[in-house]
Amino acid sequence: MSGGIRPRSRFLRFPAFRFRAKVMLGFVVVLAVSAASLGIAYLGFEHIASAVASYRNSVSEADLARNIDRELISYRSLVKYYVVTGKEDDAKAALSAEANLKDAIDQALKGTRKPARREGLDRLAGEFKNFASTFSEILKVKRESALVTQNQLARDANMLRYKLDDVASNAAEAELPAAELGAKQVTAQFQAAIAIANTFVINSDQTVATSALARLKFVENALKAISTTNGKIVEGIKEVSGMLEEYRQALTKLVDNSKEIDELTQEMTESAAAINKGSAAMKSDLLADQKRLEAESDETIGETERLILILAAG
Repeated sequence: MSGGIRPRSRFLRFPAFRFRAKVMLGFVVVLAVSAASLGIAYLGFEHIASAVASYRNSVSEADLARNIDRELISYRSLVKYYVVTGKEDDAKAALSAEANLKDAIDQALKGTRKPARREGLDRLAGEFKNFASTFSEILKVKRESALVTQNQLARDANMLRYKLDDVASNAAEAELPAAELGAKQVTAQFQAAIAIANTFVINSDQTVATSALARLKFVENALKAISTTNGKIVEGIKEVSGMLEEYRQALTKLVDNSKEIDELTQEMTESAAAINKGSAAMKSDLLADQKRLEAESDETIGETERLILILAAG
C-alpha cells in the first residue's frame, strides 16, 4: 500500500507547486508594473518640473525686459523735458533715470542664459551707450548755451542799451537833434531785436532766430545811418558797433548750439527706437518660449497619464 500511496503524493505536490509559482509570478508582474508606473510617473514629473523651472526663468526674463521698457520710457521723457527747460534739476533727474536704465539692462544680462537673447541684449546695451553718450553731448551743449546766454547775450544787451543812451545824451548835449533821433531809433530797433532773441532763447525756434538776426542787421544799418562829425558821438557809435557785433556772435553761437541739439535729439530718438525694438524682440521671443513650454508640459502630462493607465490596465 505504501508503494501505491507515494506516487499519488508526488502527483498532488506538483500541481500545488505550479500554483504557488503562478502566484509568485503574478506578484512579481504586479511589482514590475507598479515599478514601471512609478518610474514613468517620476520621469514625467521630472520633465514637468524642468519645464516649470524653465517657464519661471522665462517669466523672470520677461519681467527684466519690461523693466527695460519702463526705465527707457522714463529716461526718454526726462531727457526731452530737460532739452526743453535746460534746468540743472531736470538734468539730474534725467541722469538718475539713465543710471536706472543701465541697471535694468545689466540685470537682464545677468539673468539671461540663452545665447541668442544675450546677443540681443548686448546689441541693446550698445544702443544704450550711444543714447547715453548723445545725452552727455546734449548736456554739454545746453550748459554752454546757458553760459553764453547769461554771460554774453544778457550782459552785451544791457551794455548796448546803456551805451546807446549815452550816445543819445551826448547828441542832445551837443545840440545835434538828427544824431539824437538816430540814436533813439537804433535803441528802439535794438529793443525789438532783444525781444525776438529772448523768445528764441526760450523756444529755440529757428524761424525766430532768423528773424532776430535779420533785426540785428536793421540795427546795424540804422547805426551806420547816424551822420555826425562830433568826436565823442563818433567814438560812442564805434563802441556800440563793436558791442553789437559781440551780441550777434553770441546769438549766432546759440543758434548753432540749438541746431546741434536738434541733431543730437534725433540721434537719441533713433537709439531709443533701436532699444525699444530690441526689447520688443526679446519679449516676443520669451512669450513664444513660454507658450512652447506650456504646450510641452501639457503634452508630457497627457502622455504620462496614458502610460500609467495602460500599465494599470495591464
